[in-house]
Amino acid sequence: MSMLQKLLGMPGEVLKSKLQAVDASAVKGRALRRKFDKIRNKQGGFTLLELLVVVAILAAIAGTATIMLQDTDRKGAAAAHVAMMDELSKGIQTFRVLNQGAYPDVWDSLLASAGGSLTTGAAPLAIINADLAANLDFAHVLTAGEVAAMNNAGITRLRVVDTGAAVPAGYTGTGTCANNTTDTGIGGLIRDKSNDVTPQNIFRIPDANGCGAAAHTTLAAGDTVVVWDDTAASPQRVGVPIGAPAQTLLAVGVGPDSTLFEPTRIGALSNVPVYRHVASDEYNRFVALFNLNPQIEVSPGVFRSAGGEATFQAIIDGAGDTKDEELGEVDNVRTTL
Repeated sequence: MSMLQKLLGMPGEVLKSKLQAVDASAVKGRALRRKFDKIRNKQGGFTLLELLVVVAILAAIAGTATIMLQDTDRKGAAAAHVAMMDELSKGIQTFRVLNQGAYPDVWDSLLASAGGSLTTGAAPLAIINADLAANLDFAHVLTAGEVAAMNNAGITRLRVVDTGAAVPAGYTGTGTCANNTTDTGIGGLIRDKSNDVTPQNIFRIPDANGCGAAAHTTLAAGDTVVVWDDTAASPQRVGVPIGAPAQTLLAVGVGPDSTLFEPTRIGALSNVPVYRHVASDEYNRFVALFNLNPQIEVSPGVFRSAGGEATFQAIIDGAGDTKDEELGEVDNVRTTL
């Protein structure tokens, strides 16, 4: 039933009370507002023309409200994500200051393999968002110097999904910890509501509703890790100076097993943020980038190594966006996923 039909079918007193409840200041145009006041204050019955004018006014008000409220949820989520990225960046830096120069440890590797090893068979986690994956290189082999740079900064261990891990106790569905998105792999395990496995906890051990290896993996030369792919994604997007030599940026998920969220640690954060602009069955943690060979610009265009210690570079979200790009979603400069 149309709005006009509804209005025409109302008793006169009901219609009059509804008109009295409308805020006349919301009516655009001085002439139209005077007309509306005249109709609203009219003591007798309404003509069809007057009713049509009222319907037009109400439709205009409703349209204005719709325009004002559109994308409110999306913008609110983007604003929250920007705040989370800020909080993570500050938290990582503060943790280092309060822990004798050591960054938080035990990050999500973004990789999966049989047995949770990073030496052979490590592959990209199947449930990583495609836009994030497009910015990453999943096959970087660590050198001894890069391992030393991480160790000197307190980064020594990563979490790896074990594709052969047992599913949570009591689960009887078809999903497994196999590294695929079908119903017989991780994707099915996450989508099946008869268990408590979630994409944000996939690197945790099965007893904690994940598919993670039983132990953290200690980094060594020759291990495969994930890095920012500077051949596909500009390093300047994540703060590498223009003209700087090539730099290796380790990419790790900010998961709940990180010491950044360990309550007994000085400077630890209390909440592990979740990124919500990806699909419900995709990995939805934020990603931290650490520079394994940072460079300092000592004079215009002249750089030197900052020393053999990794440094924190940036936080990106679960879809591969930087803070500025996520902020653009709040300001309507760019669209979200």
